[in-house]
Amino acid sequence: MGGLTDGPVPTTLRLREQGTTWYVRIHRPEADNALNETLVRELTEVLTRASRSSATVVVLEGLPEVFCFGADFGAIGEAAREGGRTAADPEPLFDLFRLLAYGDFLSVAHVRGKANAGGVGLVAASDVVIADESAVFSLSELLFGLIPAVVLPFLIRRTGFQHAHYLAATTRTADAARACEWGLVDAYGPDSEALLRTHLQRLGRLSKKAVRRYKAYLRELSPVTEHAKSAALATNRLVFEDPENVRAIQRYAREGVFPWEASPAGPDEEAAPRPEAAPRPAGAPASFAVGPEALGSARFRAAHGVRYAYAAGSMYKGIASVELVTAMGRAGLLSFFGTGGLGTDAIDDALTRIRRALDQGQPFGVNLLSSPQEPEQEMRTVELYLRHGVRTVEASAYITPTPALVRYRLAGLSRDAAGNVTQAHHVLAKVSRTEVAERFLRPAPPEVVRELLARGLVTAEQAELGARLPLAQDLCVEADSAGHTDGGNAYVLMPAVRALRDRVCAQEGYAEPVRLGAAGGIGTPEAALAAFTLGADFVMTGSINQCTVEAGTSDAVKDILGELGVHDTEYAPAGDMFEVGAKVQAVRKGLFFPARAQKLYELYLRHDSLDDLDARTRDTLERKFFRRPIDEVWAETRAHVARRFPERLAEIERSPKQKMALVFRWYFVHSTRLAMAGSTEQRVDYQIHCGPAMGAFNAWVRDTPLEKWRERRVAAVAEHLLRETSALLGQRLGTYGSHS
Repeated sequence: MGGLTDGPVPTTLRLREQGTTWYVRIHRPEADNALNETLVRELTEVLTRASRSSATVVVLEGLPEVFCFGADFGAIGEAAREGGRTAADPEPLFDLFRLLAYGDFLSVAHVRGKANAGGVGLVAASDVVIADESAVFSLSELLFGLIPAVVLPFLIRRTGFQHAHYLAATTRTADAARACEWGLVDAYGPDSEALLRTHLQRLGRLSKKAVRRYKAYLRELSPVTEHAKSAALATNRLVFEDPENVRAIQRYAREGVFPWEASPAGPDEEAAPRPEAAPRPAGAPASFAVGPEALGSARFRAAHGVRYAYAAGSMYKGIASVELVTAMGRAGLLSFFGTGGLGTDAIDDALTRIRRALDQGQPFGVNLLSSPQEPEQEMRTVELYLRHGVRTVEASAYITPTPALVRYRLAGLSRDAAGNVTQAHHVLAKVSRTEVAERFLRPAPPEVVRELLARGLVTAEQAELGARLPLAQDLCVEADSAGHTDGGNAYVLMPAVRALRDRVCAQEGYAEPVRLGAAGGIGTPEAALAAFTLGADFVMTGSINQCTVEAGTSDAVKDILGELGVHDTEYAPAGDMFEVGAKVQAVRKGLFFPARAQKLYELYLRHDSLDDLDARTRDTLERKFFRRPIDEVWAETRAHVARRFPERLAEIERSPKQKMALVFRWYFVHSTRLAMAGSTEQRVDYQIHCGPAMGAFNAWVRDTPLEKWRERRVAAVAEHLLRETSALLGQRLGTYGSHS
């Protein structure tokens, strides 16, 4: 077992060993003993050695004037100026606190002077806290828009909820007497050195075996759960990656000015005069303060239990991943897991993980994709959603309502004790055509309901209630977007669908109108504000979320997306609807996929079979497109069809045209796999569904902390977009009526 000084010499700590007691002093006087990545790493290494050694007590001390002042704002401000990472990974700090609390030693915090923010976390995680009467404790995070997320689980463990809540919410300081009264400090006095020695005399009598067994038992009793850790890390990342908070930290580090204070004039400067206000009509306000919670529909927020009228749409094959959905849910925002292209087992596993992570009823939804060729598979998917208690689905690619979709909607209908209709299931339908929109605005088709009744899949009461309600409570109008798209124009579609909504809801006599959302092209505050101005009750983003840390695609794809401009996408044939010429929008910058996909479609139109291809064309396909013989592609495709659609195999083999279509379709599947795996061999063949919103977002966040995709967390992106949208709205309202 190693000793205290056996490891590397730390740069942020001063170490001393006395028998089985180790003394560890935080030593960053140039930064008020602030926490940085080096300090967290070095302290973790020392405590890990203590657990494995014969040490029974570790005394953690600071400087006489300051114990530890929390996060290093100076380093954060410097990183922001240089375009580096402004948010350190919070997990090492959480693990450090947990090691202090449950490592195989007794941790004693000796506090003199100031303990703030993360410094309070070090105190709260310690087994015994001895304080000088000069000690003061504070949580200043909320002053900068931050949250002491990593500290609170350990502080609540010591003081109980209300004292921890009071300290965090008021940001007031507590002296040693108050901290002792609350349980944060165990003993205090004017001579804390003598008090420490008295405690160490008793603690020094304990054996390592006794301490190890005792701490193992405490770990079993620990109230700091894995859920608490997940919530703490997600919240910490959210607030430290918020560009508005980063600016406030940077300003404080540079000028010593709090967010609500004006910058002081320099010694040789006069305060700048206020600009003269533009003339306004009598009684018009000079400025407008609009918060992001004021955007869109309050009914949408209430129906889905979310903070903002915003949703992150699904992206196929789990690109809208479990991690993305849980991060949004923990932030109180709605998002949809991308089920397209996934098998039932994969969806089942994902839902299990999402429900485990969001076990406090936080919002989430799941994509329900129309499957006209596999209606029973669609029904099995709905049955899976019902078993998991999924409350919200995003219905996409529907032309007409299917039995599976109608079953999901009706299965959530009932009456409460007072006779009121309750709707446990929400359908958010994505549409890009008015005739499809009307089918979702109307009640479920009677013939479909009768079929479900006959099969015993819905009750008579559910059928009766469904006849009075729209099939979808939310209708998202999808303009030109990533992936499958009709290339619609939002300025045309939104007013048309809104007029249709008003007419149908009046005809049907609904108590509440169906809510309208807008999607496609939303990547900047200007675009989001335009959507709300057109009457959107909520907005939905897609492409911009694919380029976030949580998105379930490869880093190679995110590197490409992070460099796109607004003209770097192109329409290409859709692999799953290849024969009918449907289109997807995908990345073209530096990639051959759009051109090669179009070439395959043109060959399909011109030829009746693979045998019709001339030798040169066949050679090009095998060498450049497929990178393997066509016969090998067909063998792989045939095996897939035999496994999934055995009843169709004989018909396909009799039809050379169908066989050719399936061989060409293989390229689309393969190009998606290449992109998601980040393959270096066929990078030019990546199929990356993306709309121009990605390029617009990149341009908007250039020279900000969100410029690099590794700094983009999906909830922080949403928060930043909506806050800047609301600020823009306030600015625009302030100009209305101006004569300038």
